[in-house]
Amino acid sequence: MGELNLLKGAYTGKVGKTVGGKWKNLSTIRTFTKPANPRTEAQTTVRTAFKDINAFVARFSDAIKYLSAWNTAGMSVRNAIVKANKVMIDTGTFNKETLQISKGGLAKPASLAGTWDSSAGGTIAFSWLKPIASNISADAKMIIVAVDTANDLFDVVEAKASAESATGAVSFPSSAELSVYGYILDKHGSVKVASNSVYVTLA
Repeated sequence: MGELNLLKGAYTGKVGKTVGGKWKNLSTIRTFTKPANPRTEAQTTVRTAFKDINAFVARFSDAIKYLSAWNTAGMSVRNAIVKANKVMIDTGTFNKETLQISKGGLAKPASLAGTWDSSAGGTIAFSWLKPIASNISADAKMIIVAVDTANDLFDVVEAKASAESATGAVSFPSSAELSVYGYILDKHGSVKVASNSVYVTLA
């Protein structure tokens, strides 16, 4: 739907068979042309990667809304993660192991490991070594996200980074389709800061 502004002598959006807009800060009018959708092989590959990343991230993005340092002004956490992984979309390749669900200037955990334990109901026990860095406070947190695409399950574990161990609360039927990520989250004043996420290979 178009918007007509008689005082400024301009409009934006589609009005009839014309489209109003801005070009180099000038008001313009052009004939509306339906965009082509040739569905080339390259386009299909890119669209598939975009769809796969969106579907994967949508499972847990709302759950880390307040456990994230993404600058989400004007966008959701999911869109921020998708944008940060744009190179995957551009190349048409979605790789869970290189997906970044957090980015920032803090040091990553020195190590991070997880063990899926069937005898404990399929929960995951995590252990890590917190980074030794002057810009990480005593209140810094370790955030761990486990995603099971086969059973549409996820778990978000929040623990003090200094604790260096935690156990998940969600039972996963199998470790075969589990993807696990971890990152450090802290505050500098009222501003949230984080590390890049790391992918965890379960034992």
